[in-house]
Order: sequence, then structure tokens, then C-alpha cells
Amino acid sequence: MCHQVEKHSIEAYKKEDAALCVITAVTVVEVFLNVYFRILISESPYKHAEKKIQNDLQKQVSLDKKLKEWPKEVFGKKIDFGTGAGQKFMELKNIRNGLVHFSSTWETIEVPGITIHGLADTSVFESLGENTAIQALETAEDFLVEVFRLRGIKDIDIPSVLHSWTGHPLKPQN
Repeated sequence: MCHQVEKHSIEAYKKEDAALCVITAVTVVEVFLNVYFRILISESPYKHAEKKIQNDLQKQVSLDKKLKEWPKEVFGKKIDFGTGAGQKFMELKNIRNGLVHFSSTWETIEVPGITIHGLADTSVFESLGENTAIQALETAEDFLVEVFRLRGIKDIDIPSVLHSWTGHPLKPQN
């Protein structure tokens, strides 16, 4: 779907599909975290985190909590949210939040014959462009790569690991 957005001839359709791509990309990362860490805690090097991860999964803790706590708990390393893939993913998550948790005013506007009660802030939606969808996909993949690196997977092996988890091949880094 991300690759189809730029093919739309109508700008409104590009924005609608880009919004869906952003929402889906963030959701896919959360699903990945749930599945990946659930599998990891069954392996002996990560058994120490089993109770915490299982408890968090059962409580359905927030994505923020998973992002900030699980890598440290399981790998002993935090994701850097101030630069690189971590920062870009947080920016994507904020765009997603702006799309699904939009703000609304409670003011009433009246013009002859029309009364409007409240307005939604659609500025995040309006800021989406035809490149947003591909950027969302790449940001999600880059974030998964960051998780793989924290686990200790070598850069040469990352393309095949990403492919096995997403079905999408990534070109090896030079």
C-alpha cells in the first residue's frame, strides 16, 4: 500500500492512504514488539525478563512503556530516542497520534443559515505528502533493525533477519 500512494492522481486519496500507512506502520511495530519479545523470553539468554514481559503483555501496557522498558529489560540496552531510528520512530508515532487522537474545539461558529459546533484540527493530516507512506514504511523497518542490533545481530545478517520477519528484503549496508 505504501508504494501505491504516489500513483494516486487525486491529492486527497494520497493523504488518506498515507494516513493509513502511518497508522499501520506504528501498529505493525507494536505487534512486532509483542511477538518478538514474547518469543525471546522463551530463550535461555532472555529468561530473566520472562515474568516482566508476560505481565506487561497480559496488562496490555502502552506502546511507550514497551519501547522504553523492554529492550533495557531484555538486552540490558536502551533504544536511543534522541537520534537515528529511535528518534524517527518517535516522530512517526507522534504523527500517528496526531491522526488518531486529533484535537477538537468546542466553540460554536454561526453564519446565516449554518451553525457549526466544534472544529477538528486536521493540520497533521494536511501535512501528509506522497512521500509520507514510504517514509513510514522505512521508519518502521529501520526501527526493527535497531531492535535486532540491540539483540546483537550482526549488520551482515540484518537483511535476512528483517526479511524473515517482514517478508520485505533490505539491501545490505556497506
